[in-house]
Amino acid sequence: MYISVGLSTEKDPAMAAKEAARLAISNMHTEKTDLAIVFSSIDLAYPVTLKMLSSSLAHTPIIGASGAAIITNQGVFKHGLAVMLLSFPTGVSLNTAYTKDIKAKTSLNAGRELGNKLLSGFRDMRRVISVIFSDGLMDDGSNFIYGLQERLGKSFPLAGASASDNMRFTRTYTFFNQEIFSDGSSGMILGGRLNFGLGIKHGWNALGKPRIVTKAAGNIVYEIDDRPAVKIYEGYLNRNILELKKELKRISVLYPIGIYLSGEEEYLLRNILSIEDDGSMRLHGNIAEGSSIRLMIGTKESCLNATQQATEEAKKALYGQIAPLEKRKQRNFALVFNSTSRYMLLKKDSDKEVDIIKEGLGSETPFIGLYTYGEQAPLQAVSYQGQAYFHNQTIAILAFGG
Repeated sequence: MYISVGLSTEKDPAMAAKEAARLAISNMHTEKTDLAIVFSSIDLAYPVTLKMLSSSLAHTPIIGASGAAIITNQGVFKHGLAVMLLSFPTGVSLNTAYTKDIKAKTSLNAGRELGNKLLSGFRDMRRVISVIFSDGLMDDGSNFIYGLQERLGKSFPLAGASASDNMRFTRTYTFFNQEIFSDGSSGMILGGRLNFGLGIKHGWNALGKPRIVTKAAGNIVYEIDDRPAVKIYEGYLNRNILELKKELKRISVLYPIGIYLSGEEEYLLRNILSIEDDGSMRLHGNIAEGSSIRLMIGTKESCLNATQQATEEAKKALYGQIAPLEKRKQRNFALVFNSTSRYMLLKKDSDKEVDIIKEGLGSETPFIGLYTYGEQAPLQAVSYQGQAYFHNQTIAILAFGG
C-alpha cells in the first residue's frame, strides 16, 4: 500500500488545489492511485478546487468534505487543503458513491440510496468498512444512518463525519469527484485484505442524578422529568432562560446532554442548537422519549485524555488483527474526525491532540482529518458490533493497515 499527503495553505482555491495535488503526487512513489480523500477549510471549498484536483489527479476517485479546520501530521489549520492519495495492494476492493437532495428524499431514504450505491459490485465480496461524509446541517442525521445501515447491515462497521463551516452554521459541503454540494453525502466502502482499528471517545463526565426525557419528538426535547426541558439547566447553572440563550454556545460545549444506552460504557452526547420560548430544546441529533439522560461536563484535560484513549483503542484494534511477522511490512494511515466543540474547548491547545495522535500511532503514520458538526461511529470501538450512532463532541480515529 502506498500513501501520500499533500497540504496547501495558499489563499487562492485553484492554487491551493494545484499545490496540494502536486505535493501528494510527488511523494507517492507509484503511478497507480486508487483514491483521493480531500478535506478543506470552508474558504477553499469551491467548485474550482474540485475541478483543479480532478484535473491534476486524472481519473482518481475523490471523496471528502469541508471543515471548520483541517488536521494533518503538521498541525491544525483554520485555512488549508489536505489531499491524501492511496494506492491499495492487490486484494483490496473499493467503491465510492454519493447521494444528493437529502431533504427532498428524506434522510432515511437518502441513507438507503447511498447504501445501495455503495453495495453495487460488493454483493459477493468480503466487505470491511464504510466511511461517509455528509452535510453537517442535515436535519435528521440519525435517520440517515438508520437508512444506510438498513442496506449495509446493522452490525457492519461504519464511520464518518458531518461536514462543517466556520461556525456560522450556514452551509457545509461534501465532495465527490469534480462535484461539490450541500444537502448530500459521499462515501466509500472497502473490502478484501485490509485491516482497520477504530477509537471513539469524548471525555465528558456525568453530572448530578439521572433524569428521564418524558416528552420528545425527533431532535426536540419538550419535557424532562415532566417539566420544561430547559429547567435542567436553569436549576444546575442558576440562570434564567434569557441568560441561557445568551450563553448557549458556551453552555452547549461545556454542558451537553448525555444519553445513557443500555450495554454501552460511554454516554452518547447531544449539543443544544437552540432553546425555545416554551422551554423546549432543539438538539443536534435525535433523542428518544423515555431516554435516561445526565448533564455532562468537559475540561481541556478530560478532552485530551479522551484523545489519548481513542488513539490507543485504534492502535490496539488495528494491530490485534495482524500477525506479528506481518507488522514490519505494514503500511498504515489514519483519518481523524474531531468535533468542533472540542476545537472550541481546546482552542490553542488543539495542536496537543495532533501530538498525542502522532505519538500514539507513530510519527511515520500519515493522517488527515477535519473538525466536524457530528461524527458517525459505533459506541463500542473494540468489537464494532451493533448500531452506529450520530455523535456530538467526540473524536473518532480510524487507522488502516495493509
